[in-house]
Amino acid sequence: MTARQPGLAERAHPFTTGTIALALIALAIILPAPVGTLALYATTILIAAISGAGRGVRVGVMTVLPLWILLFVLQGILGDPPRVAAPWGGTLSAPGLAWTVSQGSRLATIITASAAFAVAFNAHRFLQAAIARRWPFGAAFLVVATLDAAERLGQQARWLREAQRARGVPVTGSLSRRARAIPALVFPLLLTALTEADDHALALETRGLMLPGTRTALDPPQDRIAERCIRWGALLTVVAAIVWRIVP
Repeated sequence: MTARQPGLAERAHPFTTGTIALALIALAIILPAPVGTLALYATTILIAAISGAGRGVRVGVMTVLPLWILLFVLQGILGDPPRVAAPWGGTLSAPGLAWTVSQGSRLATIITASAAFAVAFNAHRFLQAAIARRWPFGAAFLVVATLDAAERLGQQARWLREAQRARGVPVTGSLSRRARAIPALVFPLLLTALTEADDHALALETRGLMLPGTRTALDPPQDRIAERCIRWGALLTVVAAIVWRIVP
């Protein structure tokens, strides 16, 4: 069985993937809706698929789908008039549908770009790149620890859910049953997170995380000229979008 080849996003410089993700998030806030945000969402999916971060698209869809449904119910069905005829009968709120598409596409772009970046993120390469650029190591490690903690908490939440199911706690079924099971899942997760935080803090302190001095990057990732141009292009695109929206 052959090993999986890293995708383009995983091979790229860590600053490049982060810059593109931040640029997409900024454009999702800046560009007008719904045409601009829908086009940006499609562009985000295309970039993630081409760069080998397709799993981030799947995570984004699974995350944003309940939000789309909630927005559609609250705004499209229960929204203010004027109303338009629905294909299946009844009526829908015209401004509510427009608001659902506008805000839903913004959220979808932000979530998908963030998920794609998290999928392609490599903690070791990011730290080596930060050390090579003489970034404050504490700030760089905070980024790594935050992303790593989110992934670990998600895995622990799934383990706790299965453990509580094995003990007979009703964690599936109706919405009310799931709501009653929240304390049985949240409290053990919080205790586990606090215990891990203490253990990690002690381990990092013994390894001299906050010792003064200049660190040396052992194997910094290669920063190609093309990737620098991409980063500057993303920054200039955001600046141009801001100027376009501000200047009449």
